[in-house]
Amino acid sequence: MPTYTTTLRLNDNIISITPLPASEFSLVRAYEYNSIGVAPNVLNARDKLQTPDGTDLNESAIFFETRVNNNSNPPIFTQRVIDGSFSSNEIKIHEYKSFVTFSYPGIVDPDNVVDIRLSSGSGADDTHAFTLLESPVQSEVMCTVYEFIQTSSSITESDYTYDSSSGLWSPNQWASVKATGNQTRSNLHQASFADSADFRGYRSSSPVGDVLTKTGRDVIYYNNRKMIECGFQSSENAQITVSVVEQGPPDPVGSKWVLDVSLQPAFVGTDGTPYYKKTIVVTDTIPAQTDNLPYKSS
Repeated sequence: MPTYTTTLRLNDNIISITPLPASEFSLVRAYEYNSIGVAPNVLNARDKLQTPDGTDLNESAIFFETRVNNNSNPPIFTQRVIDGSFSSNEIKIHEYKSFVTFSYPGIVDPDNVVDIRLSSGSGADDTHAFTLLESPVQSEVMCTVYEFIQTSSSITESDYTYDSSSGLWSPNQWASVKATGNQTRSNLHQASFADSADFRGYRSSSPVGDVLTKTGRDVIYYNNRKMIECGFQSSENAQITVSVVEQGPPDPVGSKWVLDVSLQPAFVGTDGTPYYKKTIVVTDTIPAQTDNLPYKSS
């Protein structure tokens, strides 16, 4: 008649051990235990359970809440286990690469206002002043996705600078530019104007603006809007001052950014402790915008 040690008798209750997929747990070992009559965590408390390669579970292994199938007698218990230990109340379980859509902000150049002079054919000229714009662009950028299990139900400020990131890329202020001006006539009468514009999706390339001084003009337009209309005297002069109200977000190129932090309930431990799964998406260093594809081999 065969003889059994205590360990063998307890392990006889284990029906199967299945490694959990690397697509969920690439940085830690995790398993699903099926046992008969007694829950795996109870067996482990009495005599350390073994993994498929014959080693004992980690002393701090994390047991999920047990699922019980009472259709058989004795019942079948199913329980997942993370074979690892927490550090600062969390454990990193997964990491992988992915492409994610990133929006490069457009650029407003308030420090280089373009002046275009057009003849009206009546002996007077029109002045058209424009701020230069470069449109926003969306592109796929390489990111690293990090997944954690933690006991805290909160997202912390340090999550936004994870992996040496410069912060959470979520602009809440875009470039805003103001233009003011006046035109002085020989009889000292003055005409003036003020205008402002918000450029959604744009950042300002400069914290300051530009000043244009004009002489002998009768009509002045700023960004296609007529601002000043006066007589034809050559002694008249006008000045347009473009200034930056808000610069908008910084230049993202050359830095790493957190694009997303999400937190959701993951499971409940055998002691009733709720655990949460946190996911942080971090870009690689944002490449410069080029005339070629950013990830095309040279």
